[in-house]
Amino acid sequence: QLAALRSRAVDAVVLTYRAVLPREDLHIDVLPMMRSGFVCRRQHPLVQQRNRRLEFTDLTRYPMISTGVSDDVTRILVERHGGQANPQRWLHVSSDEIGALIEAVRNSDAIFLGVLAATRALLKSGELVELPLHPITQLNAQFTFITLEGRTEAPPLQLVRDFCADLARAEAEINGR
Repeated sequence: QLAALRSRAVDAVVLTYRAVLPREDLHIDVLPMMRSGFVCRRQHPLVQQRNRRLEFTDLTRYPMISTGVSDDVTRILVERHGGQANPQRWLHVSSDEIGALIEAVRNSDAIFLGVLAATRALLKSGELVELPLHPITQLNAQFTFITLEGRTEAPPLQLVRDFCADLARAEAEINGR
């Protein structure tokens, strides 16, 4: 993605904060922290079992999908849930196409791990449900909005930057951060 930015195929990219090394040619805006979690459709078999505590091994009985799992999230999952929580063991599909991942969750027993803001409207409507794990596992993600340093930006790009920042801020406020 940074290669596409540098070749000017795209005007900006949004990447996970930890995936970006500072470089002189990059202008990096760090966005507020956003909560992540495991999400499935309301009719998922695990939702029907909500009267009992869900453990990580319960999730691994189903296809698990994500936009990617950062080293930080991997560390937290393994610390809380042991070696079986390493994404190398359970991640079935990883894609940057978040819309396709959410559609898969809406139409199957797949479980999505990702930023909850991406599913906020579907969570609010009740179509999707966050799966609370035992022990409680607080997962977060932080993103950056990256452009080329010194490059004149098209006016709509500032609108996109503001939209991304507002979305992250609103999500941080919802989650009390």
